[in-house]
Amino acid sequence: MAKFFDTCSLLDLQDKAFETKEKFIISNITLMEIEKIKTSAEKDEEIKYKAKKLAELLKRNQEKYNIILYDTNKYDPIIKNLGLIPNNDSKIIATVYAETMQRKDILFITSDLNCYEIAFSLNIDVLYLLEEDKDDYTGYKKIKVNDKELADFYENIKTKEENKYELYENQYLLLEYNNEITDMYKWAGSKYQKIPFNKFESKMFGKIIPKNNDAYQQIAMDSLANNQITMLRGPAGSGKSLLSFGYMFSLLEQGKIDKIVVFCNTVATKGSAKLGFYPGSRTEKLLDSQIGNFLISKLGERLMVEKLIADGQLILLPMSDIRGFDTSGMNAAVYITEAQNLDKELMKLALQRIGEDCICILDGDSDAQVDLNIYAGNNNGMRRVSKVYRGVDFYGEVTLNNIYRSKIANLAQKL
Repeated sequence: MAKFFDTCSLLDLQDKAFETKEKFIISNITLMEIEKIKTSAEKDEEIKYKAKKLAELLKRNQEKYNIILYDTNKYDPIIKNLGLIPNNDSKIIATVYAETMQRKDILFITSDLNCYEIAFSLNIDVLYLLEEDKDDYTGYKKIKVNDKELADFYENIKTKEENKYELYENQYLLLEYNNEITDMYKWAGSKYQKIPFNKFESKMFGKIIPKNNDAYQQIAMDSLANNQITMLRGPAGSGKSLLSFGYMFSLLEQGKIDKIVVFCNTVATKGSAKLGFYPGSRTEKLLDSQIGNFLISKLGERLMVEKLIADGQLILLPMSDIRGFDTSGMNAAVYITEAQNLDKELMKLALQRIGEDCICILDGDSDAQVDLNIYAGNNNGMRRVSKVYRGVDFYGEVTLNNIYRSKIANLAQKL
């Protein structure tokens, strides 16, 4: 079927909309709306950026879509007959309605619930773009290439330095040739930069290298080593915390940072029974909670965790106590663990604590490990960070895919 996109769905999908083999359809009303959004003083910077990026995509891919011009003589009577309020949404729906009267192979795609309900009531084939469908940003693009495409890419690097695959700054490119990832680059703002082989080493964790030459771990390590803030996503057992702690302790032992600050939101695991009140000081309570179990499992024993705390090299702070805390001058690595259990406001509060002389690492799984409904969906802090920070020159994001903890853990992902 031919896909007819409205304005909001195109803004959400961006380059994904251009992946369809058949030409899609848009109204010139959408083009007018995009131009208006780009310069609107009433729109926030995120939506204006989306509009500018979409305008560039439309310009570069004119062969992939057809435009239907809005004819007032033809479509205004439809709006009146259907009893719709005259506005741009109604104009697009009226255009779709008229087209479906002539051909039955049109699928209207929208991410506006009101447009969906109207189209559905008019018996238009319509698809509502769910929130999880709108944004699948992983921090990288994996592109399958043949001999010619690979040669063209390397030639582009030598001569043009064009952003051929339209990456954000610090977004990674994985080139897949013959079903194997053969090369890795990132867009460094003005050129593609080849990813070197990284390794971290510390007395606490030994030598850390990408497991089984895992390309996703390799680019994650590159982001940790080169960005002030890195967000690592992925399922349990994919290496998020191992890479993070390996890097932080490597810095700590070399004297490049003075301490590690851990922000944690001690939320009980979803579906579990709460054990009630824990006695002791704040630190003792934290060490008896999930963050304590987490640190002990990574560092080997409780005594080691307590020694690091006593020496001032490790600070544990629950999210309930971070307001007013300032890491400026600490020369620290701030680690926000289980970051999927933060909403937008908590995440904002946490990141506002980060001083200029500090780095920050967030890790979590915002898709599968959210433990309270208030942290899910659009309200999730990790998702919001991704949308706001992607493309900034000091930010990197990588989604890890492979589980290495055990065969049992790997299979459990399917439960």
